[in-house]
Amino acid sequence: MKITVFNGSPRGKNGNTNRIVEAFLRGAEKAGAETENIFLVEKTIEHCLGCFNCWDTTPGKCSRNDDVEALHSIFLASDFVVLASPLYTDNITSILKKFLERILPLVNPCFEYINGETRHTRRHDHYPDFIAISNCGYPEYSQFQVMSHFFKRLARETNVAVKLEIYRTMGELLKIKHILLNPVVNRYLKNVEKAGEQFVQNGAVDEKLLEKLKESLIPEKMYRKMANAHWKKKLSRL
Repeated sequence: MKITVFNGSPRGKNGNTNRIVEAFLRGAEKAGAETENIFLVEKTIEHCLGCFNCWDTTPGKCSRNDDVEALHSIFLASDFVVLASPLYTDNITSILKKFLERILPLVNPCFEYINGETRHTRRHDHYPDFIAISNCGYPEYSQFQVMSHFFKRLARETNVAVKLEIYRTMGELLKIKHILLNPVVNRYLKNVEKAGEQFVQNGAVDEKLLEKLKESLIPEKMYRKMANAHWKKKLSRL
C-alpha cells in the first residue's frame, strides 16, 4: 500500500498539521505501508490558467512548466492520498487549493450524470481515495464543516471516496512544551499513530478510536482564556 501526503501548510515540516501527519505515517509504516510526505510549499506550482489545453490541445498534460506533472504521477501511483492542511478562513490553504485545481488534466472534459449530478468522466483507470488531516486554532470541532464538505465534493468529482478524516481542534497546543500539557499531546499523537496502523491493517479506523481523536485536549473555556492571554501579552509589547 502506498500512502502519499500532499501537505498544504505554509509552515511545511514545522507546522502543527505535520505533527499529526507524521504520527499517522508512523503508524501506517508500522503496519507495512510505503509512505511519502510532500510539502507543497517547497514545490513550484503555478495557478491554473483555465486555458483547457490539458483537454483539447495536449490531453492529460498541463501546458504550465512547473512541478505539477511529476506530482500527478505520484498522485496516480498512490493507493491513498492524504490531503493535509491547516484551517485557513474556514477551508484549506491556497497552497493546497492551487495544487488541487491543477489536477484538472486527470479527468476528461466530457460529462456523466450520476446520482442526480453531473461530473467529468475519468481519464485513468485508477485514482487514489482520500484521507483528510487538518488542525485549527479554534476549540470547536464544527469549525471543520466547510473543509469536510469540500473534500467530499472533490472526492465525488474524481469518483473516489474520503476514507478517513482527522481534524484537530486547539492545534496550537501541539507545539507548546509544558509539563502538564505534554502527556495530553503525546497521548493524542499516539492515538493518531494507532489510527494510521489500523487504517493500513483494516482499511478503516475503529469508531472508539475516532471518538478519542475528536476529544478536546483541554476544556474549551480554559483554551479560550489561554489564547486570549497569549495574544494580549504579545500585543502589549508593541
